[in-house]
Formats: sequence, structure tokens, C-alpha cells
Amino acid sequence: MKPTKLTAAILALGLTAAAHGADEVTLTVLSSTIVEGPEGKAEQSYADEYMSLNPDVTIEFIGVPANELYAKANALAISGQMPDVYINSPEFMAQADDLGIVADLEAAFGAEYFDGFAEGPLAQATLDGKYQFAPWFTIPVTLLYRTDFFEEAGLELPGTWDEFREVAKALTVDTDGDGKTDRWGFALIGTNNGSGASRFFQIMRSHGAAELIEGGDGWTTQFDSPEAQAAFALLGDLVDDGSIPPGPLQTGYGEAVSLIASGKAAMMITGPHSIGAILEQAPDLEGKLAGAVLPSVEGVDPDINLGMFGWAIASDSDNKDVAADYIKFVLNKDNQLSWNSATGRLPTRLDALDDPQIARPELAGFIEAAQFGYQPPTVKYYPEVFSIAGDNYQAVLIDQMTPEEATKNAAERTARLIENNR
Repeated sequence: MKPTKLTAAILALGLTAAAHGADEVTLTVLSSTIVEGPEGKAEQSYADEYMSLNPDVTIEFIGVPANELYAKANALAISGQMPDVYINSPEFMAQADDLGIVADLEAAFGAEYFDGFAEGPLAQATLDGKYQFAPWFTIPVTLLYRTDFFEEAGLELPGTWDEFREVAKALTVDTDGDGKTDRWGFALIGTNNGSGASRFFQIMRSHGAAELIEGGDGWTTQFDSPEAQAAFALLGDLVDDGSIPPGPLQTGYGEAVSLIASGKAAMMITGPHSIGAILEQAPDLEGKLAGAVLPSVEGVDPDINLGMFGWAIASDSDNKDVAADYIKFVLNKDNQLSWNSATGRLPTRLDALDDPQIARPELAGFIEAAQFGYQPPTVKYYPEVFSIAGDNYQAVLIDQMTPEEATKNAAERTARLIENNR
């Protein structure tokens, strides 16, 4: 592997990234990105470089898909087998804090280190005044689209969900003239998991309703609102219009990426990381992918999930100093920029965000969308709300429930969940 400028400077001085003493250390790392492409190759390269600089350290990854990450972390915590380092996020941090698996990161890193993060990501990594993780990247989840398809059809980007529906219909076509649709307007992720539910929450919030909202009397839900019903109805409308590929309940993130890469779909709701995943499958699409702010209903700002992951250190780790040093290495400017170049994910450190590389045209829409980022609910039962949403939007997609029935079911189940956790 070609050394980075930072590595070259370190080697020239005859130094390593940290002085760990004579004892050998095995650092275990729970990661979902390590099993993804192209993320895994990049992440492994940082670990390899760190180990070459620190021969006394061995880094061992525990790889798990993103949709199974929190269940895995929960199981490891309960069994007392937490790795030294693990991925944490705004969606999981309340549960991690409740499990008692978060080390004192200010003590591990030094308070001044956190001054180097962008304000938005750092705020979302903080719970009750305590840093829960060191932000690694954001992926503002908004609308990714094929610019060439829009240009060919002479279409403008949709600003409202009504416009989105019409654009999706216009982009659904029979390209080879055999009488069968072979390109769809929208690659809907309809799986019942975090990938599907988190995207549905954004659609619902951009209609004006939130899955959970905190008020003076604690948490409540807006599933039982006309705005939420309209979000469920939009999914049913897209099915009726024929604007989404067949089998939406089986269309997960990977399938949606492949639909865009193969030219079978024109739009999907996702973050800039998908540009790297799509280009890995179809390099000829370089320059034909871009992001745009998610549509919303009139009078409602879009709500954007920043899709942030970061690194936490386990409270019972015996290697906290090495863990902090490794995380700092992964988050140095060179590695933040190479991570962005390889995966499209946006940096969180100010020095990297200020680099001209981040001003690339294909990232502009995602960066614009980030201003509408929201703080995900910080409740330990949040993953269960994902499942409730998934059950109901899937029922709408296959016409087992009307939007009205789905709204009522989701509201009742979420209300019981809230009550059981008071």
C-alpha cells in the first residue's frame, strides 16, 4: 500500500503513531463497514497501515452487516464480550449508554480533541452532556439520481412529493420497445429493517409527522396523524403507478444500488456513500450521479437523517489508550479524505471538511441537504419503532392494509411501546 503523507512523515522521523511500550496488544473492533464494498477495503488499509507503524498492535475486526450491528452489540454487551472498539450512532447511543458500554471518551481522547469536529455531528454524538462516540462520517440521506436519465427526459428535480410522484412515473419506461417496463423511476427500499425504516421516517417527516417526538410529558408519536397517513399513501401510490420495481419487500439497500448501477432505476433515497458503491459496479457512470435535497410537502422543510456512524470505546476495555490512538489515526485528515474519495462518505473533522476535495459537484446536493439534519430520538427502544414502521409500510406495499389502517396500527403499537418504557 502506498504510504500517506502523514505516514511518510512519521516514518522519516523514525516514530510510530503511538508509544505502546513493549507489551503486545490485540485490539478488537466491531464494524459493519468492514464487510461492505468499497468500504471494507479502505478500512482494512487503515488498520494495516496502523499495524505497520505499531508492530506491537494487532487489529482484529468483528464484521457484521449494518442491519445486524445493534443486535450484535447488544448481545456482546449482555454476554460480557464487548470488543475494545465498536461503531456507535445517534440511533443506538441511548441503548449503548443504558447498557453501560461507553467509556469516558473525554478522558480517553482529551477534551481538546473534540474541538476538531464539526458542530452538527458532535452534537448528535452527545447524550446528556457526555460524548458517546467520536464521529467518523456522515451520509446525509437524501435523493440520489441519474443525471443522464433526467437530462434525456428533460425533467427538473422534484421539490414536493406530488412532483416526485409525477417524475417517478415519467422516468418509468420501456427502453427496448418490447412492451414491458425495464426501467423504473424509483428504487424503493422496502425491506423491514433499519435501511427501509430510516428512509420511511424521512418520507414521513418530510410530510410533517415524526415517528417519535419529545414534549413536556415525554415521548409521543405522530403516526396517528393525517401527515403520516399521507406518507403511507405515497408508497401505495408508487406501487399503483408502477413506478417502483417488482418485489419491493425484498429490495434492500444492495438491490437498490444494483438497480441504479444497471440502469434499471433512476432514483433512490440514500447518502453519498452510494456513489462509491454504484461506481464500483458501473465505473462508466462517473459524472452521471448526483444528490438533491429530499422532496417535502408545501410548507414543510425536508428532514434529513445525517446517517452518522462513529467510534466508541468499550467501558471495560483494557486497551483504552491504544483504542483512542487507533481511532485518531483513522480520523486524521489524510484518512478522512481517502475515505471520502473511496466511499463518498463525508468527513466530520473540520480540517478535512475544509479541503477542496469535498466541494466536488456530485456531493453538492448532499452537503446542501445536511442543513436539514435532525436529531434521531434518543430512546433505547428506538430499534423497535423501526420494526413497527416496517411491518406497516410493508403491509401497504402489498395491499394488505390501507394507509389509514397502517397509520392506526403503527400509532397504537408505538403508544404501547412508549407506555411500557416510561
